[in-house]
Amino acid sequence: MTKRLSTKATVYLIDGSNFSRSFWDRRSGGSPDALESEFLDWLDAVSRTEALSASCFRVVFDGGFRPTRGRPNQAITVHFSEDGPADDILLERAFFLASGGVRCVLVSNDREMQAKASAEGASVMSCGSFYRLASCGLEKGGR
Repeated sequence: MTKRLSTKATVYLIDGSNFSRSFWDRRSGGSPDALESEFLDWLDAVSRTEALSASCFRVVFDGGFRPTRGRPNQAITVHFSEDGPADDILLERAFFLASGGVRCVLVSNDREMQAKASAEGASVMSCGSFYRLASCGLEKGGR
């Protein structure tokens, strides 16, 4: 059975620093800021696919504010953890949404964070799984 991303409206809570370092650093060898921008450009294309057009994406990066992209997209919001870890923000939002019955998926490779989110009723997905499934949607639907 082939897995795919649901077409139902979903809030994807994405560990941006974790995700952007998982795939793009091997390709371009760029700075962390450039990797984040490349990741957000990819996410912009993904958010416009038919399968994910009803969903929204909340990306949280570690650290303070920095410009990351120029292309506006109402489906994507970017947040920065400032002095605390992005994990705390992501977990808090996952708990809040799950407790309110909102369909959400926490996307991170951090196994401890995945376990905490699952224990509170939130769905979790690794960055690799999300990347593969979303990229497959890009290939089928085009950009």
